[in-house]
Amino acid sequence: MANLRDQRRHERCKYLELKWKLSGYGASNHGKDALGYIQERKPKFVVDFGCGRNNFILSLRELGLKGKGIDFAYDEADVSAPMHKVPLEDSCADLITAFDSLEHLLPEEVDEVFKEMRRIATPNARFVFSISYRPSNITAFGEGLHPTVREEGWWIAKINKFASVKKEGVYLVGKMKVES
Repeated sequence: MANLRDQRRHERCKYLELKWKLSGYGASNHGKDALGYIQERKPKFVVDFGCGRNNFILSLRELGLKGKGIDFAYDEADVSAPMHKVPLEDSCADLITAFDSLEHLLPEEVDEVFKEMRRIATPNARFVFSISYRPSNITAFGEGLHPTVREEGWWIAKINKFASVKKEGVYLVGKMKVES
């Protein structure tokens, strides 16, 4: 079994491969149906983890909201970084999103990413996530893109360590817990 750094490198190579082979990959706005929910909460600053080509944050900006998209593979992201190591200051985001990106993490990275989300979250920051619970139809190097295919209950249990979570439509929403 390769070490975590090598596993991360291998997974990330898949997306770099897709970036060149499938020009539309990463361009979907998976959060578009959450725009109303987010707009109602009047966030001061949103951080979108795994933003792809950053279409969700661009949509927020059209509504007059501020935010940054984080992605390691796409130049359109505001911040080029992996989700487990985001170069943003502590307590900067009062709303955190991740639309169809968390399943792309390795299982070993999930808690680390939620810790990173909590670090950048203001006290009582909200979140909105959508997570795919099935294997990816798209492959790179003959492998799927969802290394963490788990049932919804598994994800809710993971999130509950760092936030209070409930299901609202297709989204998991809630408030981040203050680190103790």
